[in-house]
Amino acid sequence: MVVIKESKEKLINDIGINYYSTLGKFADIIGYSIEEENGEVKLEFNPDRPDLFSFYALKCNMKTFYDMDYRIKPFFGKSSVILQVDTSIKAEIPYVMSFIARGKPLGNYYEHIISYQERLHETIGKSRKKMAIGIHDIGNIHPPFLLTMKGMETLEFTTYDNFHGTAREILERHDKGKQFRDLISSDKMVPVILDSEGDVMSMPPIINGYKSRIGESTSQLFFDITGNDYKAVLSALYLFAYEMTYIGYEVLIPDINRDIIDYDWRKISLTHKEIKKLMGLEPENTVVLLRKMGYRCEVMSGGYQVYVPGNRVDVMGPADVIEDIAKAYGYDNIPFKKLNTGGTGIPYAFNEDENIIKDILISINYQEVRTFVLNSGEFYRIPGYSGDVTITNPKSLEYSVIRDKLFPGMLSLLAINKRRKLPLKIFEVGHVVISGNQENHLCVFYNNSKASYSDIYGVLGYLLSRMVNVETKVLQSDYKEIIPGRGGDIVAGDMAIGIIGEMNPEILDNFGIQNPVAFLEINLDKLSGIAKE
Repeated sequence: MVVIKESKEKLINDIGINYYSTLGKFADIIGYSIEEENGEVKLEFNPDRPDLFSFYALKCNMKTFYDMDYRIKPFFGKSSVILQVDTSIKAEIPYVMSFIARGKPLGNYYEHIISYQERLHETIGKSRKKMAIGIHDIGNIHPPFLLTMKGMETLEFTTYDNFHGTAREILERHDKGKQFRDLISSDKMVPVILDSEGDVMSMPPIINGYKSRIGESTSQLFFDITGNDYKAVLSALYLFAYEMTYIGYEVLIPDINRDIIDYDWRKISLTHKEIKKLMGLEPENTVVLLRKMGYRCEVMSGGYQVYVPGNRVDVMGPADVIEDIAKAYGYDNIPFKKLNTGGTGIPYAFNEDENIIKDILISINYQEVRTFVLNSGEFYRIPGYSGDVTITNPKSLEYSVIRDKLFPGMLSLLAINKRRKLPLKIFEVGHVVISGNQENHLCVFYNNSKASYSDIYGVLGYLLSRMVNVETKVLQSDYKEIIPGRGGDIVAGDMAIGIIGEMNPEILDNFGIQNPVAFLEINLDKLSGIAKE
């Protein structure tokens, strides 16, 4: 969740008493929470509307919604100031964008600009891992500017807060350097932005230089946005550009990349059928509702041509636009309608097989457990990972991959319960993903001081004798998770359906498990298919 807050007195002064009084009403439409305590107003947003992460943006959106004032949605001018990019930088910083904002001296807006910059760093930029923003007083520097790589020992400059040293000294001794040093991959070279006279403007994504620092008297600002994620860099460009227009600045963007320019007021086509399918109806005033939500709109044959403002980085397709139509129309105004079901529901065939398996295992004193679908990649260091689905920038490394096997999660569960009385007899039925395909698996563990292959083989025989009427056997095979010669492939008929054996002690050591584990893991989709033959 993203929180923005301000004192009530300053907020009323900034956006006016009328719009302040409308914040609660607008929250019911957009979907944020509002609290007021000890003279401070706090708003909490879901991360999916970064275009609203400031009170100035909220005011402009309320003005559009309630006053139908469409003039606040800008068209940007063209900038002649270019940030040149040296080819040497591409491996370190593949994506670079920039724009200029000019107008009155910042004054009281200075602190807002800095706090908004950090808000985008934390949300869109993922603490600068995806994207970083530099802001400069263009009156103190000389274009054109150059982004290039320089040696850590030879590059020497003064930071915005008057710390002087080489790039290496700044990385090792300055607070920002120590905090973000790991974002630079090279241990000898650093990225740097220079003006035409060779003065250092910034060392992205770490810190800005002294000469180009901004202050309350700054009236012309140059923004550089650098990063390794194109969508994050593009989103930051338009979010900040729109924010500057909201506080009264003219924004100029270099016309050097049509993809960047065309992202603002990009087109999405909506059909009457799509709107009715998702909403259950199509409002008569759809064009008005779209304009109230900040879109431009034209009626066309069979539907509408919708133009999406650049700061609506959350809008990816027709469904997002239709959701906004529904919000503007009011969910409470959409009538209830009884579902016309096609028949009476029946149990899903796989669920019936799953319940039979559970009953069989419970009857021999095994206990069902549930583990997380997301696991730590470290769990798969020895057996190897074939799921092909990893989480980009996970909030926790403990949940960075979607499991392709059940047993690593069950080992983690055993590790937590290793002080419990032996034997531990557990099983799990759940989804896994292998090479991008979802499968249903069963995993059974027998954990005891003398657990052996024969213990788990007896469970396998008892289970399969009640599930299939084909010959089953175990063929010895080598797996990293199994002690050599103590397990192999489970074959039913002529199909391999899983593995069985004694767990490799090296894997058990990784989880701090001292007693042996005999286990099996079966693909239930294959087993169910054989059972039906």
